Amino acid sequence: MLRLVLWSVVVVSLSVLCHPSRADEPVKDYWSERGCPAGDPRCEWFRDAKFGSIIHFGVYSELGGYYQGRGPYRPAEQIMGLGERRSVITPKEYLKNVASKFNPTEFNADEWVKQMKAAGMKYVVFTTKHHDGFCMFDTDTTDFNVVKQTPFGRDMVKEIADACRANDMHFCLYYSIGDWSAKEVMDKRFDNYTDYMKAQLKELLTNYGKVDVLWFDNWWYVDDQYSTDTPHARELYDFCRTLQPEMLVNDRCGAGVQADHGDFGTPENQLKGSLQERYFEVVMTCTDDDNWGWVRGAKNYREPRDIIRNIVDSASKGGNFVFNIAPNAKGEFPKPQKERLAEIGNWFKTNGEAIYDTTPAPEVKFLNSVQAYATKSADGKSLYLCVAEWPKDEPLKVQIEGSLAEPTVTLLSGGQTMSGVKASRGSSAMELEIPRPQSVDEFVTVVKVTE
Repeated sequence: MLRLVLWSVVVVSLSVLCHPSRADEPVKDYWSERGCPAGDPRCEWFRDAKFGSIIHFGVYSELGGYYQGRGPYRPAEQIMGLGERRSVITPKEYLKNVASKFNPTEFNADEWVKQMKAAGMKYVVFTTKHHDGFCMFDTDTTDFNVVKQTPFGRDMVKEIADACRANDMHFCLYYSIGDWSAKEVMDKRFDNYTDYMKAQLKELLTNYGKVDVLWFDNWWYVDDQYSTDTPHARELYDFCRTLQPEMLVNDRCGAGVQADHGDFGTPENQLKGSLQERYFEVVMTCTDDDNWGWVRGAKNYREPRDIIRNIVDSASKGGNFVFNIAPNAKGEFPKPQKERLAEIGNWFKTNGEAIYDTTPAPEVKFLNSVQAYATKSADGKSLYLCVAEWPKDEPLKVQIEGSLAEPTVTLLSGGQTMSGVKASRGSSAMELEIPRPQSVDEFVTVVKVTE
């Protein structure tokens, strides 16, 4: 019996030596397959979605850009900042004077997600930790979190995750690599920031089910805590995808839009030129400035017309559009945001076909001097002419490369065939003259052209 036990110990020991634990295994080289190419199953939902939201909500929302009678500090979500801003609120004061009051009694994750879905959004990116370093989830890495340090005392990330799954919305996480408070608040078992950050990321990527996108933000480093160079970007990207292999990771795992890091680019508050080679996601503030967090008394909310035109523009250039939502201190979407989301949703009800599951249509040229965009259905059988401004005294003139045998031209909103359309064929292209319809959409009118 003793001989059998000893032999078993030897076998087990050899097995351990020959088959190292998962923690000791080399990380798979996911970096070499990064990107968001057409036809990749990992990216298909993202390329089809076209429209999503990013929610900036944290302890800073309690202040609305003002502190002790001063403000508005800009950007509002960075009120506890670096340099001179550090003299406004220190991490200790942040806990004592701000977190201690944070109790968004009107917060309802299910209601939030329902409002976003009704607006036509297909995915939600939620700020798990912004530059202030305050965690909006239950974490063992620090007491600097919403569960342990606020009257609210609930894991907001969990509630958002549950609401997304209940309402068939893609669940995505924002995480700021740059952390202004880590050195002062991270648990004593961590002697460097990288280990602290990875421990938090492991919690986020294992405790909340499937995560569709990890949306990093960076550049706000203190004490040389991290770097945007390619070796760091590659190591971080591989680490995260080892935990969630099907997840997309944005370019800010490294140097952002200035490099080819991550799976897609994230230009901020701007749309790039014309058709883009690399897949991208434009992310834009809800107010016409650089505030991502809620600002008390703000009047400069972007208009529905401009938002919808940006959505269409992004789709026509080969990318997505993500619109920021900044809930107030009570945990509600401010009234101007609710109104805009409702108007965007109404437009999508009749025109969403021109956005979802489409590709750019570079074969279309608008010959008038007009504000218009073109997309194409995934099967290539339909073109969508998205007209924001019609010509005043002449029909809309469009050139389409290739030959359309018998084009049918309809208004997407009602499905009725448009009258008075003239078609002429050249050797390599067709030209259409489309009269202005009697009724045009106040935001963007969509004309559908099919064979």
